[in-house]
Amino acid sequence: MRTLSTLAPKRVAGGKSLRMSRICDPATGRTFIVPMDHSVTIGPLGAADHADTTVGILANAGANAVVLHRGRARHVDPTHFARMALIVHLSAGTELSLDTDAKILVSGVEDALRLGADAVSVHVNIGSETERRQLEDFAAVSRECETLGVPLLAMMYARGPRRSDRPTAAEIAHLGAIATDLGADIVKLDYTGATESMRAVVDSCPIPVCVAGGDRTPTDQAVLDLAGEILDAGVAGLSFGRNVFGAENPFAVASALSAMVHGIRTPTRAADHLDLEPRLETA
Repeated sequence: MRTLSTLAPKRVAGGKSLRMSRICDPATGRTFIVPMDHSVTIGPLGAADHADTTVGILANAGANAVVLHRGRARHVDPTHFARMALIVHLSAGTELSLDTDAKILVSGVEDALRLGADAVSVHVNIGSETERRQLEDFAAVSRECETLGVPLLAMMYARGPRRSDRPTAAEIAHLGAIATDLGADIVKLDYTGATESMRAVVDSCPIPVCVAGGDRTPTDQAVLDLAGEILDAGVAGLSFGRNVFGAENPFAVASALSAMVHGIRTPTRAADHLDLEPRLETA
């Protein structure tokens, strides 16, 4: 039986491997990441304290890492990061733009390190009008990460004016290859829509693959069902954003997804977590 791929760092000295050990669970070598960089793109995700409150809930629920822009991270209680890693997102673009697929760098690796980040992430839209610029930015960040010993998460998407809405499995595998060739340590990819085709993508990619949660699903249980299907493909982890912070019960969904990633992989058992009440505790 094929085992899940992992993010477990190799036993070599260096800042990158040490930081990677905070992003992945030391027992399983896998990770559950919650991206919360959406507010630049779509606007506020909630009240002014939404990020602080949600990150506290995620830390209690067992999430391994959260993705934030550097300015938003300043509004989060730093004690939350005693229990989870901080990934600072370096790319930005808005839905108000004339080119909604365009992404530019709005921060750097050194900026992220000054905040205490464990890793950085970049967003690249392959097939966009600005693909060339985005690839140049990706390469520049990758070189800086290598110099400073910082893990790089590449969020790779097939988006542009001359392509269909849903990428094929072959296109998703191509995105994984680009991330690998340009020096990413982890790649976030869309789900192919089927376990077998997603497994083929994972098998073609030498770096760990985390799968995006996509658009908000109708129910919290549907989120867990989707996660179970994805995890059966042998991925290294999940990167679910709006299906967590936008859930009816974010604490319960995050707890369930953490359990599934790190051992309880059947949605039926993980669904027991939906009975949990949301809570926020201090470190």
